[in-house]
Amino acid sequence: MTVNIFWDNSNIWLSGRNVCSVKEPGYENEFRIHFSKLLDFVSAGRPVSYAFVGGSVPPNNDQLWTRFESLGATLETQERAVSGGEVAVDEIIQLNMANRILDVSPPETIVLLTGDGSGYSDGRGFIKQLERAVNHGWNIEVVSWDGSCNRYLKAFAQKHGIYRDLDSAYSKVTFINNVRWVQ
Repeated sequence: MTVNIFWDNSNIWLSGRNVCSVKEPGYENEFRIHFSKLLDFVSAGRPVSYAFVGGSVPPNNDQLWTRFESLGATLETQERAVSGGEVAVDEIIQLNMANRILDVSPPETIVLLTGDGSGYSDGRGFIKQLERAVNHGWNIEVVSWDGSCNRYLKAFAQKHGIYRDLDSAYSKVTFINNVRWVQ
């Protein structure tokens, strides 16, 4: 079955830095994710019918977004707020998830890369979109760094689909710039 990948880049990168601080302390500023290796891990050999990456525009880092596009991902970025926080990135990803759920027939598999489970109690957020997917016959998977995954998001994925932790693939999908390459 084909997969539809939805990637919350900021969540995956920031949470990965936290994992780095435990596994390779002192290298957090040089922590990097090898995007194509992570995409390979997430797709697990299945054909990818759609990949969407949402994130904030980092300063002077257009190469990051070009890299995602070269992998065939649809990309949408948002400027950061004056305070430095993200504005509407999660909502953009969720809107794209909803559109796929409604527009693709027969249902396929949604693979969500995030650890963010906020908003569910208010009837919104990633868990709510996964709930909609399940109700429309889609298979769901959540891929996240285990220590930073929202417990309700993880429990929902385990009950209604598949939960895969990224920690087990850390050395296969990350590298330390100028120190350690992907194994």
